[in-house]
Amino acid sequence: MRIVVIGGVAGGMSCAARARRLSEDAEIVVLERGEYVSFANCGLPYHVSDEIQDRRALLVQTPESLRAALNLDVRIGHEVTGINREAKTLAVRTPDGVTTLGYDALVLAPGARAVRPPLPGLDLPIVRTLRTVPDAERIRAMVTSEEHTSELQSR
Repeated sequence: MRIVVIGGVAGGMSCAARARRLSEDAEIVVLERGEYVSFANCGLPYHVSDEIQDRRALLVQTPESLRAALNLDVRIGHEVTGINREAKTLAVRTPDGVTTLGYDALVLAPGARAVRPPLPGLDLPIVRTLRTVPDAERIRAMVTSEEHTSELQSR
């Protein structure tokens, strides 16, 4: 049996780990479009503020550690672009091109996008959302750049 989980952060990784506990024999594939899985979301503000200086401290697991610990096939940089429910296949954009992947069971845990309510000033270049490790890196770079530092101080 092949179980495919779309989304490799909190919900997806929890589901994949539970599926492994329920079946030692299943092939479990986790597809994550980003470059990080299983990271400490609550630590992101501390990374931005430099209390956590090294972003590696945010990374709870890696594809390699998940393979070693739970025999999970975790594929980062893999974005699902289509689902054929009748054929039980997925169209997947990978770093090497587009491919098709079959499944017996499918879990959708792709995460979310930050809600940006229609507020004045929300479209300013200094306004950012913080949900991922790359978001934290961009904000850190912005806060430490001289151009944005003077802009932030003038507000």
